[in-house]
Amino acid sequence: MKGYKANTVKSILFNTKPVLVTGFHGYGAVGYLATRYMVSKLGMELIGFIETPFVVDFTSVEEYGFSKPHEIFAKQLNDIGVIVVLNRVNPERRFISSYVKAFIDIVINFNVDEVFLIGGLDMRFREGVEEFRWLKTKSSRRELNAPYFIRGAYIVGPLASLILALNEYNIPATAIFPYTEPESVDHRAAASAIKILSSILNISIDITELVSYAEKIEEMEKIIQGMYTQQQIEKKESVMHT
Repeated sequence: MKGYKANTVKSILFNTKPVLVTGFHGYGAVGYLATRYMVSKLGMELIGFIETPFVVDFTSVEEYGFSKPHEIFAKQLNDIGVIVVLNRVNPERRFISSYVKAFIDIVINFNVDEVFLIGGLDMRFREGVEEFRWLKTKSSRRELNAPYFIRGAYIVGPLASLILALNEYNIPATAIFPYTEPESVDHRAAASAIKILSSILNISIDITELVSYAEKIEEMEKIIQGMYTQQQIEKKESVMHT
């Protein structure tokens, strides 16, 4: 039967039990942007991938060769080992069960100590000045100084599938949800996620590039909005003088 399957191509020796980080193209593409940036900024090494149940029709040229849809990267950072599962696309819904199994296999095979999931939360749920919300599985002892996830609000997509599976398998996991504009590609929210994760893990990841890119996009959006507003004003004036 077709399905996703974890495939390790290079072994790595960690000094301690590693943590695993992943995310997807959800609200604001926060999970994908944050994990991609981590892989690049930390100079992480490709050690494997999650094999897809079908032949893919896209790739990109990277330092290590041609990219795959779901790749596994790793790096030993001082006292902590970090694994990142980089999802360049979301897994196919009809094969989600096998994707979840492949992910759990990675957690077990690498003796992962804790899993961190990165998502985005619709800005409309913000109740104060908080930067993010979070949740954890039943076996996690993690506590964060931020509001817990909103009761009754739905989490959807592959992130939800992983949360349920990690909870069922009694694997400690924490999910971080910076506030984001759902329809945008939110580099600022991704920078926020990395800042939060860096603080939790006590590691240093420079987010200057992400913030700078976010500022450039915001400036362009302001210019476009200004041009549109001016166009509307001119259109109204034209009608008034007709």
